[in-house]
Amino acid sequence: MEPMTLQTENIPTPPDARERLRAAALDQFTQRGYAATTIRELCQAAGVTKPVLYYYFKSKEGLYLDLMDGAYALFESTLAELTIYSGTPFQRIATFCEGVFDVGMSNLPLLRLIYSIYYGTPQGAPHYDLDQYFDRLLDVITALVREGIASNQITDGNLNDMTWAILSCLNTTLEEQLCHQQPRIDRSAMTRMLQLLFRGMAASHES
Repeated sequence: MEPMTLQTENIPTPPDARERLRAAALDQFTQRGYAATTIRELCQAAGVTKPVLYYYFKSKEGLYLDLMDGAYALFESTLAELTIYSGTPFQRIATFCEGVFDVGMSNLPLLRLIYSIYYGTPQGAPHYDLDQYFDRLLDVITALVREGIASNQITDGNLNDMTWAILSCLNTTLEEQLCHQQPRIDRSAMTRMLQLLFRGMAASHES
């Protein structure tokens, strides 16, 4: 269906219509899948008319991309906040992983949608570069480990291996929350696993 050209004054828009449509899309896309969700169902769930959706987002595709852009903006702002903390390299890495986990849990439906699009069967959703999430996490953790090596607090070992080991702890813990009603590991378990890694990564200062 072609996007409709609408005049603002002709549309009875609830003051929170945009957010209601985003919330409805997140729920419907996660529960039913992108392809199976119709514009009519989105509007019914949000309690708005089709012209309101067309006015704000142009199309179902536009609403989906708006959700993805919002998710990535939140992700980037989270990374910016979590990389300014001071402390030892190990403290900064742990704080970073815990912070990413906390934001993921605070936005679990959004995280579940991203995982379902990335790992699930093709749903006909518009292309969105979801690899950038993982790439950015790799970049940040690599930088933190590299700083630790430069300060002689982390052993001068294989940077790539250490980075992936840390990211594996974070990613496995997040996926456990997504896949199980009663997760077998949680935030505190992730922190303990990181501490085990840190012991092996700590530089020896013996003469």
